Amino acid sequence: MPIASQLNSPVREPPPLHISRQRSDSFIENNANDRFRQITNAESNNRTAEDSKNGDGHSYDHRDINPYRRKVGEIVHDERFDVFILILIAINSALYGVATFPSMKQNADLISDFEKVDLAILIVFTIESSMNIFYEGKRFVRDGWLMFDLIIVIISWAATKVKSLQVFRIFRAFRFLTKVQMLRNVVVALFSVVPAIAAITVLLLLILYIFSVMYTQLFKNFFEEGYTTVNYFGRLDLTLFSLFQIMCLDEWSGIAYEVGEQDYWAWLIFIIFVVMSAFVVVNLIIAVICDALQILRKAERAMLFGLSEDEAGEWEAKDNNSNEQVQTEEGRIQQRINDMHRMLDEVVASQEKMHRTIQYLSIVVNSQETKDLSSGSKVMQ
Repeated sequence: MPIASQLNSPVREPPPLHISRQRSDSFIENNANDRFRQITNAESNNRTAEDSKNGDGHSYDHRDINPYRRKVGEIVHDERFDVFILILIAINSALYGVATFPSMKQNADLISDFEKVDLAILIVFTIESSMNIFYEGKRFVRDGWLMFDLIIVIISWAATKVKSLQVFRIFRAFRFLTKVQMLRNVVVALFSVVPAIAAITVLLLLILYIFSVMYTQLFKNFFEEGYTTVNYFGRLDLTLFSLFQIMCLDEWSGIAYEVGEQDYWAWLIFIIFVVMSAFVVVNLIIAVICDALQILRKAERAMLFGLSEDEAGEWEAKDNNSNEQVQTEEGRIQQRINDMHRMLDEVVASQEKMHRTIQYLSIVVNSQETKDLSSGSKVMQ
């Protein structure tokens, strides 16, 4: 009887196909989001544990420090405090530009007010660096950005005593690099391609030296003989400066015309040098900058998704594929979705078959129980 009653109980109809697809899509999306959160939380916990172990980063919530240092750390790493420092840097930089105006230089009262405001801002920067030193402790010297801020503050204080150093006070504007994360990323990316820039510099110096010796030997007497209005190639140092001017494309055609009036074939040497130095080297520099931006994008993705450098590089390589490859990848994803929908359709069809089978079995069992009851009543009679 219990089995029969269970079989006789009403069976729920399977959900429509579009509802099943929606449920499957939601299930897949929720599981993917849960998996992403688990990976992200695990990576975040690992980084936090590593920071606490190695003393890197600014995770003062996990550091075993006294309450005073903790409070100072909360202040210096607060977003409102960073915005306040950024505003002071902007005001200070603007004041240095205003100080160059003639009306400012001729007004003693304005100069005095400028010096007072500059000193007040410098005191605030000094307090900020002192708070960072108090909070970071020995780790302060290992943070290049904090050391950069401290050096600028020291130079600024030295400029208040040494008049010849006052021109370096504008270096405080460089503090934007330490406060704006995007600028910091760009600087880090550029420093990562320093070897490539150094190689290009060596190549450029080699080209300049070779052509300087050539030009000096060929045209060193042209000024003395009155062929040129300026002594462009009389000595090796003068030739180096002239070739640098030509490389910058600064009125190089005038120099070439003056030399070409005496030696008509000189235009070929000028063109070869311009192509090798101005065009080739400039394109190499642009290529290095593009490489730096790719490194920056790779670092940003690694930080955003918690990937390793190799995984970020693979992801970056995929993004750099052509539009056809991107469309092919989208087609593969769509094909996988379609396959999952077909599998879902098969599951729904199986549920429908199972539903019909259970209904058939329930009918058979009911009929069998009815026969058993009728036969039992006859026997009793």
